[in-house]
Amino acid sequence: MKRLHRTLLFISIALIVSISTLLVATAQASYTSSDTAIRTIINMQAIAWNQDNAQAWVQNFSEDADFINIVGTHFDGKAETEKRHAVLFSGIFKNSQLEIEVWKVRQLGRSSSVAETVQTLRGYDALPPGVEPTEPGVLRTRMKYVFEKQGRDWKIVSAQNTAIHPKPPV
Repeated sequence: MKRLHRTLLFISIALIVSISTLLVATAQASYTSSDTAIRTIINMQAIAWNQDNAQAWVQNFSEDADFINIVGTHFDGKAETEKRHAVLFSGIFKNSQLEIEVWKVRQLGRSSSVAETVQTLRGYDALPPGVEPTEPGVLRTRMKYVFEKQGRDWKIVSAQNTAIHPKPPV
């Protein structure tokens, strides 16, 4: 009888350890796939920018997303953000080239994440009033995105872009 109890205890402990290991592995796989999905969305934004495609640039925004641009103007919703970028892509930023470096993606639970990037813009015709190039011909900004998992897809629910000012003279 003691042997049966020991065997059952051993099997129970082994089962608990196996289930715990499986849950940790599943959580890690979920984080990795979320991180990859978010980085892919950000990379797709750079491609859309470089093609002057406002519709593709906002493709992964939620319908009610908030966007704050580099001069602090708030755009309410995907449609308004798209309209503003269509103006930029046919105007001062037409044929400009954007590179995005993702600094980090931080998952906040199962359904939200924050991504921080540095965006480098070259080849622009002009900059918005009050914005100076970070260095001659180059504007760098810090863009922070808030992502939410909606169904099976990650959506940008908020983004804020902040210009990186030139370093002051020494």
